[in-house]
Amino acid sequence: MFGLYSLGIIIATPYLPALIRFANSRWPSASVSKFVLAIEILIAIVMLLLTIAVYKKKKGKFWLFLFPVCGIILISVLLYHYLPNPYEFTHFPEYAILSFLMKKALDEKRDGGRNRNSYVKSGLFTGMIGIGDEIYQHFLPGRVFTWYDVILNFVGGILGLIVYWGLKK
Repeated sequence: MFGLYSLGIIIATPYLPALIRFANSRWPSASVSKFVLAIEILIAIVMLLLTIAVYKKKKGKFWLFLFPVCGIILISVLLYHYLPNPYEFTHFPEYAILSFLMKKALDEKRDGGRNRNSYVKSGLFTGMIGIGDEIYQHFLPGRVFTWYDVILNFVGGILGLIVYWGLKK
């Protein structure tokens, strides 16, 4: 799954600006922005449902998981309203899912064994893919490399690992 998801990112990268232009040409910009916001709200609801599931399983660990989830939602709302380009927010769920899949793949490789270093490895691999994605964009027409996006990729990866940790605990 991790490899397919990574390949999907690489294949989709050149077409994202065209997709946004297409959506803006078909619908008002505010409608496209509201659609992106609706997707992000859906992700937040899923994360809250995961938090409730953690609460039902392990009440003692609930607060350790609730605070990062609420932080993610708060950061998301603030970034959506204050980023010059709200589409930048899509880095968070994209790389959160990527780090989640990487961690799952590393855990399966160890036959379900506990490996604390796999969190670090997952974060580093996800970050390296995020940097690679930005370097790749540098060579595409109409795309640019930005450290800002690299940071968003890293933060998204960390958020995914927090969610994974909460689900495992």
